[in-house]
Amino acid sequence: MRTSFRIHAGAQLALCVAGLLAASLATLPFLPPFADEWLLLGIALLVPLHVATIVRSIAVGLRDMRFASSKANQWRALRSLPRRVQGLLAGVGLAGVTLLVGARADDSSLHKADSVRGRYFAIDTSHPHRERIQITRSEYEALRKQDQQVAFAAYALVAASGGGLTLVFAKLDTWAGKA
Repeated sequence: MRTSFRIHAGAQLALCVAGLLAASLATLPFLPPFADEWLLLGIALLVPLHVATIVRSIAVGLRDMRFASSKANQWRALRSLPRRVQGLLAGVGLAGVTLLVGARADDSSLHKADSVRGRYFAIDTSHPHRERIQITRSEYEALRKQDQQVAFAAYALVAASGGGLTLVFAKLDTWAGKA
């Protein structure tokens, strides 16, 4: 497997771990919500890596289209990754799903918190007309943290899947080079 693929996948997996850490920190009640720019920065870092993954998958497919596009070969490539890499992918996937489900398990009927001139509002989904009601600052921060937990956990899952796909295409690239 070429070093460039390892570095590429490592960067995606590092962003995954950063997303999981941010989602975990969002669960702590004594910390304030993150600034929204952090998620935007993470997306700005992840998009070029995913574009590179797509380009690399096309390049592997151009080498041998039947070989690279075969789902059986892709599955074989995933299964041939080292056990600790498979464990890492499974672990970050499980952690991301746990954080995602944990954030959505809250039975609060308040959603979409926003702030207007020092006053805080949310939509009350328990009301038949889904009215926008005023809430306290602590409720507002709790809702923002819950939204951030979902966003960062989803971000981590996307980053992990990109890293896993990069490793699969690296394995397919290696096999296509030997064929």
